[in-house]
Amino acid sequence: MMMPLKNTVTILLTGSCLALMPAIPSQAGSAAGDKTTANDVPDGDQLPSVYVVPLKGQMGTDIHEDTIDEVIEDIKAQPRRPDIVVLKINSSDFGRNFHLPQIDPSEFGMFALEAYRALVRNLHNNLPSDIQQVVWVEDSVGLATLLALSWCDMYMAPDARLYGLNNIFDVSQGWGDADVREKMEEAWEGIGRGFLNMGCLGQYARALGGAMMDPSKMLSADFKGREVVWRPDTDGEWVIDSDPEGVANFEATDSEDTLLCNGLAESIDDLLFLMGHREYELNTSGEELVETYMERWRKAYKNCYELLADMEAGRLRGDTQLELLNAQLNVWGGILSNMLRYGAVERRLEREIGLNIVSIELRIEQLKDQIRQIRDSDRGGGRVGGGGGGGISGGGGKGRP
Repeated sequence: MMMPLKNTVTILLTGSCLALMPAIPSQAGSAAGDKTTANDVPDGDQLPSVYVVPLKGQMGTDIHEDTIDEVIEDIKAQPRRPDIVVLKINSSDFGRNFHLPQIDPSEFGMFALEAYRALVRNLHNNLPSDIQQVVWVEDSVGLATLLALSWCDMYMAPDARLYGLNNIFDVSQGWGDADVREKMEEAWEGIGRGFLNMGCLGQYARALGGAMMDPSKMLSADFKGREVVWRPDTDGEWVIDSDPEGVANFEATDSEDTLLCNGLAESIDDLLFLMGHREYELNTSGEELVETYMERWRKAYKNCYELLADMEAGRLRGDTQLELLNAQLNVWGGILSNMLRYGAVERRLEREIGLNIVSIELRIEQLKDQIRQIRDSDRGGGRVGGGGGGGISGGGGKGRP
């Protein structure tokens, strides 16, 4: 059964943008405020349909491979297939105020390169090939920069940043043995370069990617007409990075000047205008899907901490050992349910307090064994003085949402 196109809005570009366009007749109505829809356009000449996918928030949780699966299915289910998919990236490990740093370590991106590689490949391989995929970077500081470099068509907001791939190098420094550390540096950097290969920067993945990840590597550029030749040294016409202790980071204007991005756009309207579309239809289904997912996984994550807090504080109800064990079983069952429903919950809790699906399933089996033993012995448990905690140790520092 055909479903109605969900929340489709027709956008008309007006004002200064139209002033830049040649005077040509519009087939969808005037730009002076007339309402137009795809039905106003002659058959065979429909406005392009644009589907926006927000990739915002924390890498690995808010931006999660499970959500992309849902997005892809939603795109395929649309009664009118989108012509353009805009991947709108806004993910920053720290804010723009360097005097008063806006840093929340609990919101730093997760180091899950394999998952991110699968996410990119999923979009590349499983969306219909006739849909144009475009990245628009509102801001990217951290591992989201890998996503930005994984597509050929990449635009940026005028104040956007393309920073943060030093995180990959930093992780490789965790080995004490120098030989092992060197091998890990190359291994992790190789995975990082693979994202550039999935975009259109494969030829320069080693020079450009290496300089963005490894502080010891330099970067400069030569220009041959409209082609940029990235160099792993400081001998090019434009020196990008000559600091042996810092990586190559790009402001939006630097990205445009070096042709790393296709152009600068302040809004979706500007982006589509740069791409040659005065008018278009905006499908908001993907934005609503992602917003709903973010709200729900974070609610489930918060619920896990509430359950743990009740158990640690002795607030579980039960007058006998058997009743308390069953109460603990319900707590761990609730946390497990949240993890199974949202992979982001498991990823976050594993980093913060060392809990994952396997460790919780083990706890549940241990509790079931204790309950079975009490019932088999027909003791029923003696009366106890309060709701004891079940313990949440498992590695990592305890954090709270």
